[in-house]
Amino acid sequence: MRRRVKKAKGEGRLKHDELITQWLPLEQINDGFAGMAKGAVVRAVLSLNEEATMSVFLGVIMLLAFLIAVFVIFRGVSPIIVLLLLAIAWPLLAGSSFRDLLTNVLQKGGEQYASTIVIIVFGAWFGQVLVLTGIAESMIRTAVELAGDRPIAVAWAVSLITALLFTSIYGVGAAISIGVIAIPIMLSLGIPPRVAAPAFTMAIGAGNYLNPVEFGIFKNFFKGIEYGPPYFTFYLIGFAVYLLAALAMSWWNLRGVEVRRASAVGVATAAPRVRVPWISYLAPALPVVVIIVFKWPLIPAFLLAIVFALVTTQRSRSFKDTVAVFHKAFYDAFPDIATIAALWIVCGMLIVAGQLESVKAVLNPVFSPFIPHTPFQASLFFALLAPLAIYRGPFSVVGTGAALLAVMLNANYVSPIFLYLCWRGPLCLQGSQDPTNSWTLWTIGYTKVSHAEFLKTALPWGWLMVAINAFIAYVMFRGMFGG
Repeated sequence: MRRRVKKAKGEGRLKHDELITQWLPLEQINDGFAGMAKGAVVRAVLSLNEEATMSVFLGVIMLLAFLIAVFVIFRGVSPIIVLLLLAIAWPLLAGSSFRDLLTNVLQKGGEQYASTIVIIVFGAWFGQVLVLTGIAESMIRTAVELAGDRPIAVAWAVSLITALLFTSIYGVGAAISIGVIAIPIMLSLGIPPRVAAPAFTMAIGAGNYLNPVEFGIFKNFFKGIEYGPPYFTFYLIGFAVYLLAALAMSWWNLRGVEVRRASAVGVATAAPRVRVPWISYLAPALPVVVIIVFKWPLIPAFLLAIVFALVTTQRSRSFKDTVAVFHKAFYDAFPDIATIAALWIVCGMLIVAGQLESVKAVLNPVFSPFIPHTPFQASLFFALLAPLAIYRGPFSVVGTGAALLAVMLNANYVSPIFLYLCWRGPLCLQGSQDPTNSWTLWTIGYTKVSHAEFLKTALPWGWLMVAINAFIAYVMFRGMFGG
């Protein structure tokens, strides 16, 4: 008769700890496979699992921090503060040293993209010159006079001239100065505020497609882009598509609207009409022309346009007064750009933070399944998700989109040039329909339109514009960047 022997607890089980002969970190996993015969592979595999788990855990936390940033900005918290906190949190969560944070993120990040502010200054300066010389007002009033008293024609005239002006000028001050002329004219003819507001802001967005200031800003982020052939044709098409979307929006909403001499905005007694020589109307186009045709750099191009605007309107002023306008326009440009300058500095910090090796190692695996890997996917990505540019969302580079841009540049699945061509649409959408954007917020307040009513009228047309231009970018450049 056989005797049953009771086994001690744990007897007969494989004891992993006794088989571990060596610790191997993640980056030496290939050495672990080479040492399989020695048993070291057990530790290598276990080490891989531990490090991968920790990396994924940190990545999820950093992704949550990003989503929280999107949410609190949407709720109205200052994007400057939120993005600065995110630029600090990401490196620390990823294990970067405090010294690395101070030196590479806050110091170098703040400096690296500071040159964009200089470009913005010149665009805002030029905008103030067009306002103070009366060129902008004269162009708007002349176009409206030619349109007569037909609401659709007036809305179209305002959108067309505003778009042409903003192909070169920049800044909330210039936008307000033009808006207080253009918007009351539309309202006085019975154009509803919910239509007048987007007719004005969407035209600004259309002009931004060609604006050299916008290019000067983003060339530091999207390496390799050019303000010239072969991409300038696409910028022209993008401009035309968004302008047509603005015109279509006005037509759709103003069908059957009769002329009605009333205004929902209190307007003071009209000032005497400012008249300037017709040749001065060329001033807004001058920076674009000399940059494209004569290959001038941005700053000299704007200086030439400023001098041209002052000289061609000189007859109505003394030389002393012209010098005074020159100085006043420069001084007035700075309040226009204070907020945007702070945002760009902080966004530079966030982009640099996202490009740290420690941050890339953690973030890339987490974001990789969600970001486009091919030009076709990039076109589809932006076309379908265009509203994410609103409220400083993930498609707003001057917002939480700075973090997404850093991740997509790190992954390098899609060329930065093609990425910019597709992102150009959401950038113009954000610059014209985002209620947190300075001139959009002013326009909504001035016309007394609710955010919801404004977006209901404007956003479908802006979304359509992004989708069309993303498709055009793919058709035009897929051969250059692959499908």
